Amino acid sequence: MKRKILIFIIVSLLLVATAFLKKSFSAVNVNVEKKYSFLDNIQKKANITSFTIYGRFFNLEGYINENNSDLTLVFKNDDLETEYSLNLEPTTNKTIFKTNTLINEGINLEELKQGEYLLLLKSKKNDKVIYYNLINDTKYKNLEYYTITKAGKNNKIDISFANNLNKNLFLSCKEENLPDTYYDIVIDPGHGGKDVGASKNGYFESKINLDYALKLKESLENLGLKVKLTREKDISIANYGKNSRTGIPYETKAKLMLSVHQNSSVKNVNKGGLEIYIPNHTNKEFASLVVNNIKKYTTSPISKNTSFKIDEGIYLKTLDKIDLEAIKKEAEKNNYKPYEKATTDSTYYYMIREVGGIITNSYIDLRNPNKPGNIYYNSNHGTEAYLLELGYLNSSSNLKILLNEKDEFVKAISLSVKEYLNI
Repeated sequence: MKRKILIFIIVSLLLVATAFLKKSFSAVNVNVEKKYSFLDNIQKKANITSFTIYGRFFNLEGYINENNSDLTLVFKNDDLETEYSLNLEPTTNKTIFKTNTLINEGINLEELKQGEYLLLLKSKKNDKVIYYNLINDTKYKNLEYYTITKAGKNNKIDISFANNLNKNLFLSCKEENLPDTYYDIVIDPGHGGKDVGASKNGYFESKINLDYALKLKESLENLGLKVKLTREKDISIANYGKNSRTGIPYETKAKLMLSVHQNSSVKNVNKGGLEIYIPNHTNKEFASLVVNNIKKYTTSPISKNTSFKIDEGIYLKTLDKIDLEAIKKEAEKNNYKPYEKATTDSTYYYMIREVGGIITNSYIDLRNPNKPGNIYYNSNHGTEAYLLELGYLNSSSNLKILLNEKDEFVKAISLSVKEYLNI
């Protein structure tokens, strides 16, 4: 008897819960229909093959099964429509579209107004407006972004293919505090512990990097930013895995990462100088700001090194054939397939490449049984990263500047961040 009563109570509770959920879901759909009354008139669809966030920028790619040279992306609800241009590649039976060709450009999420939007394609032909639903053709389901902290405030942006909107791409932007574990910027003081890096006359790169990073953190926090260091002491930390050099940028949802280093060379580098290494397929805006401000506020020379140089003080190094051959030999030695994503298009330095997920073609996955891999390599949300080689320790004149002008260097970098992030 007691068992029958218990079963009756459980069934009754389940019925009540089901009715409540059904009522709640119906209410959501009613609100959606009211807010997006134009949905019933959308007959066409576009397939999304990639949607990503890199730093502050949202980008997507996809295609429609027709030739159309007049397409734009719109953020739309019944009250507002914001239009964005697209890069188009029309063919006879298909049109491929993308928001941008550079990964640190695109739709700046910092500039979005609070609200809820559907993302659609829009076409105008013969004065007739046609909209296309954006259908998810990827394995990814959603993205979450918190805007840069300004005056102690943040917006939270959710981007997802919502089921109650016929799987349309949906975006909401509302004010919400930055979670305790999330940060605006990550600073990585290179090396640490037994790994001292470059050295000269009893000075070690690992300690100089940490001194700079601590000062830079304080300076950026004075701008109101929330800043995380990969290490706060002279210790060794892992390159991959949770709470590692490459893991922390993913885990903190950081918009920008600065990897602080000092250089060295077996050659006579004379005056030494600054070198900023950037990711492949990015503009040079931030690197140029750093170079110009360091020239303005310090007596530091700018490196005369011509290898991989693309502008004054700015360098882009990618893998070459020798690197790819070494990757292949290591795979053969350890009995695993070589990394397919490792190509001559890949950024060379792992601290730039491996924090950008699929956007920067991160390729150090978990296949090597003898080395830890990047557990976040396949993320569609990455951090914009730069390698700051502030000078050459094996140049006596450069070392003196690096030791005596730390405050000036930090001021120059902080002002560059302030301008770049529009704080």
